[in-house]
Formats: sequence, C-alpha cells, structure tokens
Amino acid sequence: MADRLGDMLRSRYYRPVMFGLLFILLLGLWVAVLNRNGDWPPAFLQPRPSIAITGPGVGSNAQIQAYVLGAVHTPGVYTLPQGSRVHDLITSAGGALTTADLSRVNLAAVLADGQSIYVPLTGEDIPFERGGKVDINVATAQQMHNALGISLTTARHIVAYRAAHGDFTAVSQLLLVPITRDIYDRIKDLVTV
Repeated sequence: MADRLGDMLRSRYYRPVMFGLLFILLLGLWVAVLNRNGDWPPAFLQPRPSIAITGPGVGSNAQIQAYVLGAVHTPGVYTLPQGSRVHDLITSAGGALTTADLSRVNLAAVLADGQSIYVPLTGEDIPFERGGKVDINVATAQQMHNALGISLTTARHIVAYRAAHGDFTAVSQLLLVPITRDIYDRIKDLVTV
C-alpha cells in the first residue's frame, strides 16, 4: 500500500489533479459564502424576467368606454381598446348616417375613457349642452359664461386654449388653461367633453 501511495505521489498527474481538486474545493467554498450572503446566483446566472411592454397600440388589454351620439346608426356607449380613435367609435356605432357632416368631427383623435362624441348632421348647429352638461369642446365663450356663471374672460381663455391645442379629451384639462382651482371645482361637474 505504501508503494502505491509513493507511486501516486511521484506520478506526473498528481500535481494537476491536486491543483484541480484544490480549485474545485475553493470554488465550492466561495459559492457557499456567496449563497450564505444572498449573492448567489450572480446576476448573470439568474433567469431574466420577461418584459411586457404595454401601452396604446402594443397589445395592452386596457379598455375604455366612450359615448357617441348624433348622426350615427346606433348611438350609445361602446367599449373599445385603449388608443382607439373617433373613427373606431363611429364604426362601432354602425357608422355615420349619410346625412352626417363628418368634416366637423376629428376622426383621427384618440379617445379617452368617458369621452363623448357628437356627430352633427349637415347644416346642424352642434348643441353646446348634452345631458344637462356644457360641452367645453363646442360651447362658445358667451355660452360658457351664461351657462356656467364664469367670467367672460375665463370663458375666452378656455376657447383660446381649445383653439390652440385641439379639443379637450378630459374635463381635468381645464386646469391647463389655466383656470383657478376654485373655478375648476365649481364647474367640473357641470361640463363634459
């Protein structure tokens, strides 16, 4: 037995095998220390989480509800995917009537949840009140002044903002006009978009 041990120690494979075993032992100790500290597995060995990109036009399951009325075949509230446009809402309502004046409707506008769209007939004045609320996308400064009890200057600021930035998509955008928080709190339940 002593001869075998001596032969093994004199073998040319002894040193490489011992260095290999020592390396594996040290590596195991290093992994054990990392594991104990919560640093194992390292970031490059951890499985990568799948990334879900969501948003308008990226397959999001988010939906909105929008109301269409006026010169469409079936007025009502429709549920559409987020990012839908006014023309999608009109299509959902069975399309516009042949007497509809679509040139006065922004068909490419993105819909917001809770938004209502009025499709006028050719030659029809768009009503500035719907469901007892003042449509801030349609009403003139004088109509807002009379119906909401706000100053004519504030009403003109709202109309000027609408002309510069396009139709409002949410009542809360009135704060961008800007109007005071007191005026906003007083009229937010009296207006619609």
